Amino acid sequence: MIAQQIATSQSVVRDYVALAKPRIIVLLLFSALTGMFLAAEGTPEASLVLLVLGAGTLASAGANALNHTIDRDIDRLMTRTRNRPVAAGRIGARPALVFGTALNALAFGLLTVYVNPLSAFLTLSATLFYVFVYTKALK
Repeated sequence: MIAQQIATSQSVVRDYVALAKPRIIVLLLFSALTGMFLAAEGTPEASLVLLVLGAGTLASAGANALNHTIDRDIDRLMTRTRNRPVAAGRIGARPALVFGTALNALAFGLLTVYVNPLSAFLTLSATLFYVFVYTKALK
């Protein structure tokens, strides 16, 4: 019984990680880190790098979860995407929406308080562009 609960918990965690699309996040973080080094004209503060990369991870993961939620109907139709957690029904649309929204809210708060409001608004703008322009309009 306990082994089955552990296996189920691990499966749920794997599905939420899949919502985040971690391979894509790594590429975005590399771009952010490169920009930070260019802006600092040297080495940026380690604490600032950690905050920006951490909040960037949260925002990207949240945007990707929202993308999964919005695209669930078309994802069910394509062989490559039909096994995604929301499309396959392993995670409901509402929990995925809450997850994505919460991650973006947390990222926005961290950036506003610990980095600066401009970075928070730019990050939120990127999420909104991805969700409403790329996901809704361009697909």
